[in-house]
Amino acid sequence: MTSEQASIVNYSVVIPAYNEQGNIKPLLERIEKVMADVEGTYEIVIVDNGSFDGTPVILDELVGKYPSLVIVTLSRNFGYDGAITTGLEYARGSWVIIMDGDQQDPPEVIPEFIEKAKEGYSIVYGIRVKRTEGWIVALQMKTFYHIWKRIANIDVPKNAGNFCVMSRDVVEIINRMPERNKFIRGLRAWTGYPSAGVVYHREERKIGKTKFPFFSYVNHALNGITSFSTVPLRVFTYLGIFGLMTCFIFGLYVISIRVLSMIGIDVVNYKYAGGWTTLAMLIITLISINFIGLGIMGEYIGRIFQEVKNRPNSLVRKVVRSNDRNFFAKTKVEKESEHKNNNN
Repeated sequence: MTSEQASIVNYSVVIPAYNEQGNIKPLLERIEKVMADVEGTYEIVIVDNGSFDGTPVILDELVGKYPSLVIVTLSRNFGYDGAITTGLEYARGSWVIIMDGDQQDPPEVIPEFIEKAKEGYSIVYGIRVKRTEGWIVALQMKTFYHIWKRIANIDVPKNAGNFCVMSRDVVEIINRMPERNKFIRGLRAWTGYPSAGVVYHREERKIGKTKFPFFSYVNHALNGITSFSTVPLRVFTYLGIFGLMTCFIFGLYVISIRVLSMIGIDVVNYKYAGGWTTLAMLIITLISINFIGLGIMGEYIGRIFQEVKNRPNSLVRKVVRSNDRNFFAKTKVEKESEHKNNNN
């Protein structure tokens, strides 16, 4: 994408959508209402991530009603970050806004994000005051952010989701990255561009079911950790060293007791028999450490396997843009004038 193409639009709103038939239309209405009061032109890029409910039909119906709408339809579901990555590739705005398609990220705070960006920040991300997924997921995510911040090789903000505004420079950097599994919030921080957080209240999901069950959060967390840290591999090395030292010390202890008992010195006041229990416990402990290590190495080897295949992040089946004749061509003054004429 050239800078001339990117300058066509001031703002691009990128939304991944997967089976969100009940949320698409009200979300679009909210975004349109918000962006009508923002100075500049805009587009709304919705990435249909392999939806099999009524989402594709609803999007087709909305194309003619919203001149700002761009629909990118993927051939199947390519994951949450895969859909966002595709949306970034098709976004043409000087500033790109990422938000979820379930109405939990409130569009009403977008102007606040934009105003913060005008202070000189290339990245403005949302900081959730409170999670809405229940205490188990909340605890899991709190633990993830705590661990991730400590072991990642970048400075990552805590409790910052994908809801954000990014400059065209940051978006272009992310788009140029060749890796297959892109962890957006991590790559966003990796760029090192000036960033700031805006605290907001994430809304409860009112329509539809979450697309992120417990194990999806676990997989997402593992993706984030293995993308930006090799500490888990190093931890396994330390566990191996610790296990060997423990076995060595315990072995000296057992041998000492045996030798002393043979010469008539009882160090302990109980009969120390050749026990299978101690041996079994040691074997189980060491096998467990080995399995943990193999699992961690498997995560990294799996990522290498995905990268070397060099497959695209997603496959786009079709792209539909609304009326190109007046595509995003309304300034704030023109919007207000049109609104007055409609009321008259």
